[in-house]
Formats: sequence, C-alpha cells, structure tokens
Amino acid sequence: TYDNIVEYIISCTNEVFETMIPMEIKCDGSFYQKEDMISTDVISLVSFTGEHSGIVAFFGTTDMAIKITSKMLGMEIPDMDQDVKDAMGELTNMIGGNLKNKVFETFGAMHLSVPIVIAGANMSISSSSKEKGDVKFSTGVTCDSTNSWMMTPFSSEGETFNIGLVVKKND
Repeated sequence: TYDNIVEYIISCTNEVFETMIPMEIKCDGSFYQKEDMISTDVISLVSFTGEHSGIVAFFGTTDMAIKITSKMLGMEIPDMDQDVKDAMGELTNMIGGNLKNKVFETFGAMHLSVPIVIAGANMSISSSSKEKGDVKFSTGVTCDSTNSWMMTPFSSEGETFNIGLVVKKND
C-alpha cells in the first residue's frame, strides 16, 4: 500500500544516512507530484524491472548534493564534480537496493539498473516514452508509467531533497 511504500522509503533513506553519511535528516511527509512539475539541479536515478517497472530517484539542489558528498567522503567538496555525481549515484543505488529488498512481497522480484546521474540547472525528466509537448531532458530510462511520482522530502542543514518513486505493474 501507499503508506507502506512511504514507510519503506523513509526507512531505507534513514538506514543509508545512518550507516554511510554522518548527517541528520528529517522526513517531511510525502506527496504526489506530476512529472512535468519536477524541476531540480541534480537527478540520480535507478530503474527497476520485474513484475513491476519503475524508477527510484534522488532530486536535489547542487548545494545539497555537495553537502551530502562532503559528509559521505569526510572532506570538503567545493564544487559539483565527478565525486559528487558518483556519490549521488551510490546514494540512489543504496536506497534503491534497500527498497528492492523491503518491497519484494508487494512488487515481486526486481532487477536494478546501474545509477544514472544528471546535473544542471532547473532540469526536468521524463520517465515515459509516450511524450507530449516539450521535454527538457529525457532520461532514456522508461517505465511507460503515466502515474505521478511519489515524493518523500527530507531536510537537513537548511536544504531539502526528495526521494521519488514512480512505478507501474507490467502486463
């Protein structure tokens, strides 16, 4: 159910931060967001396939991605660089892997992709290959879902990020 999935996202995200990133985070609820309303600087995503297809993603500002990376690596990272992109990919991969194990009973067996990380300014994404209108960026990862993203926002040190999930049952 929706509530269980949100609880799993919160739990998985907290577990990764507690074990890998010395940074306190606070969950700020959850909500649904239409894909065309998502605009962010850093997107890191892992897709999954199986009985269900979908995408688990990190959406955040450049500043938040740098803060997380600095804490993860234990050193100050001044700017967006390859280390930040690698760290965001690893963060999403760990959250996605933990989530995969927790939702097995609900979604069945699934296989995860390698992470894809995109950094820029005010980017949006498309998880559907059936696009209408302008698209700023297409991930090349599709689950052909017309569902809204289930977003779970977290905050820390004056910044926020979202862990998003979009999923559809395969025929």
